[in-house]
Amino acid sequence: MWAFLELARNAGLERLQVCENARPLQLSCSEWGVLRTRADELGLDVALGCTTLDVQLVTQYLDRMDAIGAVELRIVLEREGDRRVSSREIHGFLDGVVPILQKRGKRLAIENHFDIPCRTLAEAVQDYPKDAVGFCLDVANSLRNFEDLNAVFELLGPRALMYHLKDYRLAGSNVGFAVTGTPFGEGQIDRRMLFQRIFEHTQSPEVYLETWTPQTGDWETDVASDSQFLAASIRNLKRELAMSASLHS
Repeated sequence: MWAFLELARNAGLERLQVCENARPLQLSCSEWGVLRTRADELGLDVALGCTTLDVQLVTQYLDRMDAIGAVELRIVLEREGDRRVSSREIHGFLDGVVPILQKRGKRLAIENHFDIPCRTLAEAVQDYPKDAVGFCLDVANSLRNFEDLNAVFELLGPRALMYHLKDYRLAGSNVGFAVTGTPFGEGQIDRRMLFQRIFEHTQSPEVYLETWTPQTGDWETDVASDSQFLAASIRNLKRELAMSASLHS
């Protein structure tokens, strides 16, 4: 994990969100405390993310958040398998976890992901306090639910705590469409509108860059491609953020 932090900082990133695919629970709370010290030495902020509907699992993440001084946990409300999560299940999960969050001074940032429409998420959280439940807005995940960037911001923007930014190209026909990832700034996302909506909500947005790098199946080729995608995306994102911040200051 230490090498991963160095890689992120050397790439020019100021914040790294470590999510479930990196198996963060394999590190103990004391190990996360050591990691936080090393990250501070690098000048890198560290955050955590998970995919679960298990309140007990969330508490394990909260323990590690204490170790790194984090407040917001990015979460995807999905499970393994094909069955979609219902509004009733989301309410049941939030009923169990919100009192814990409030007691510990933490917040959930629920990410709009592939299987739950933004409208369902917005309706599900409206009765819970904003200081405990907000959203991580992903600019592309909801395309599968036919919800574009405007729909995501209209439905989830008022509770936005953080943003996942990526770029893509769409190719469609009369029977469907395909989404292909590109380096940020080189695809079809409306960047002007995107940053206008973000800076209307906050002058100090918490943004995380993601890449959807096309895979060939060859490890060395894919790693090299991902590195190129990341370098171009960071360069373009920093330029866009600087321009947008000056326009909305």
